[in-house]
Amino acid sequence: MTMRRSHAAVLLAAGCLGVILSALLLFPAVCAMISPALPAEGGNASVPGGEPENGTFFLSATDDERLKSLVAGASIPLLELSVAQIHALHTHDDAALRDQAVEIVSFTESLRSDAAVLEVSPENESARSHFIAALDEFAAAGTLLSRGIPMNRSVTEDALDRLALGTERLTDALEACNRLPANGSEFVLDSPVFNAAPAPEFPDARQLGERFRYDDARGENSASLVVERVTWSRTFWTSGTKPVQYSAGPGMSYLQVAVRATHLGHKGSGVNTRIQTPAESAFTLHSSGATYHPLAAPGPTNQGGSYSRVLLGRNEVLAGYLFFEVPEDLDPAGAYIKVTIGKESPVWRLGGTP
Repeated sequence: MTMRRSHAAVLLAAGCLGVILSALLLFPAVCAMISPALPAEGGNASVPGGEPENGTFFLSATDDERLKSLVAGASIPLLELSVAQIHALHTHDDAALRDQAVEIVSFTESLRSDAAVLEVSPENESARSHFIAALDEFAAAGTLLSRGIPMNRSVTEDALDRLALGTERLTDALEACNRLPANGSEFVLDSPVFNAAPAPEFPDARQLGERFRYDDARGENSASLVVERVTWSRTFWTSGTKPVQYSAGPGMSYLQVAVRATHLGHKGSGVNTRIQTPAESAFTLHSSGATYHPLAAPGPTNQGGSYSRVLLGRNEVLAGYLFFEVPEDLDPAGAYIKVTIGKESPVWRLGGTP
């Protein structure tokens, strides 16, 4: 048993290093990629498949590029959650272990859904297969650890082995993404790119993928909020029987911000076991002294659901997108998302490595 646990720990440590290095190599390339986002008021609407109005030029990234961005953006948060679970096990912190287990299960489910719908080229199918296999291992580990402490030795060792195997598969996915260009060719877009230099407007801002934890007014329930990733586009359409396509106005683009809220648990003596998520109006985008507000939630879209204010029950998760219309030359390295939650105002920096 000791050898098995040691083997898992070694694999996890080696895999963490490999994933971090691979992500650092891959991320500068994928951060410039764009994918569809919803238009703001004043944008041009049309039916998908029709001719662009007024000579509008539509930009959209390929699914190969979306896969690369998804894998690179998820690697560091997945490792952070894995290490946090191992630390909670080591320190016998049952509450932290349960919280992290719920987080990694909900996070992997969201990522798996995003990866499964992509129509990648045959050359990139192996990267997606490795990525989905990694997510399944991380989710299985989280499910095992969500039972809390104490747990028998075989369950603990199985969870550690699954974390180690998930890290190996994630490394394989990143390596596969690095080996193959999307669609076998270069994809050059005149679109906003992620630069390394941060703006000093919010020096203590969180990175993409970092969690903010908050309690309700009575301190009975806890939840977490994460700004996960951003994507760009000039075209987007709603889902349903009568989809409507939108295009940005001259000099403008659409910024789509993925947000995830998770109910972490009820700790009070009262009967209220639900917690409110922040409203869309609580979020603001800040860049170069300008402030932007999100659109009203459009509902289901071809890219997934919208983020909107809800009451979350125990262990429930809300994952969706906020949509902003911004100047096409907006630099994410100097852009931030701020949200007001009670008396607190956490901020996430949109540029740089998550």
